[in-house]
Amino acid sequence: MKTLRNVSEGMAWTVAVLFVLSILAVSCRPSFPQCRDDDDCKAEEGNTTQLVCVNGQCQECGKDEDCPEERPQCKDSRCVECLEDGDCPEDKPFCENNACVYECEIDSDCENRGKADMICKEHKCQWECEADEDCAEGMQCEDHRCVPKCACQSDADCPEGKVCQDCECVDKPECQPETIHFDFNRYDLRSEDRDILDRNAECVKSRAGMKVTIEGHCDDRGTEEYNIALGDKRARAAKRYMKNLGVGGGRLKTISYGEGRPVCNEAGEGCWADNRRVEFVER
Repeated sequence: MKTLRNVSEGMAWTVAVLFVLSILAVSCRPSFPQCRDDDDCKAEEGNTTQLVCVNGQCQECGKDEDCPEERPQCKDSRCVECLEDGDCPEDKPFCENNACVYECEIDSDCENRGKADMICKEHKCQWECEADEDCAEGMQCEDHRCVPKCACQSDADCPEGKVCQDCECVDKPECQPETIHFDFNRYDLRSEDRDILDRNAECVKSRAGMKVTIEGHCDDRGTEEYNIALGDKRARAAKRYMKNLGVGGGRLKTISYGEGRPVCNEAGEGCWADNRRVEFVER
C-alpha cells in the first residue's frame, strides 16, 4: 500500500515538474523575430505565413521546400515566383524582378523586347497583320501594318482627267509651261528645247483662256543693250515656234529682260548656262 502511494506521488511530482518546465520554456522563448527553432516562429501570435527559423531569425524560407506552390523559389530567405526565364510558364515567359510577366502589356513593351515593328496583341508581340483579312473593313495589310486601301496604284487605274496621288484618284493638276535654254550668244532653238516647246504648246492649248508672257534672258557677258536685243530674239524664236504649233498669237506676248534678272550670280559656265533662258509666265 505504501509502495503504491509512493509511485503515485512520484508521478504527480513528475507531471508537476514537466508543467513547470513547459511554462518556463514558453516564458524563455526569444523575442520575435529571433528564434531557436521553427516552433518559436510558428508560435508567434498571429503568424499566418508559416515562418521558419533560419540562422536564428524567423524568415519566410530557408530552402525551396519552405515555399508555397505559387512562389516556389527561395531567394535571400524570401519566396519568389522565379529566378530566371526558364522558371516561368509559357503564357508569362519572362522573369523580371523575380516575378513571371507577359511578353508585353502595351505596344512600347515590344520595342523594349527588340520587336519595335510589332504591336502588343493578347500579351504577345505580333505583327499587326499577315494578310488583308487581318485588317478592318476599308483597310489592307502592307508591310505587316494595316493601312487604308488604295483606290489606285498608278495613274492608269484612274479615270480620264485624274491621276493617282497617295492612293487616291485626284484631279490632274493643271500643266505649267517649262523653261528652255540657249547656247552662248545664240537664239536658235536646240532639239531638246523644241521638245519642251511642244509640251508647252499643248499645255497652253489645253487650258482655255490661258495667256503667257514669254520672257527672254541672258548671261551677264556683253553690253546691256546687246543682251536686251539678244533676249528679245530668244523670246520671239520661242513664240514663232509655238504659233506654228497652233497657239494663237493673242495668247502669247514677249518681253526681254536681258541680263537684268539672273537666276544665278556666280561667274562660270554652269551659272551662265542657267541664265541663258526663256521663261513662260502665266498672266
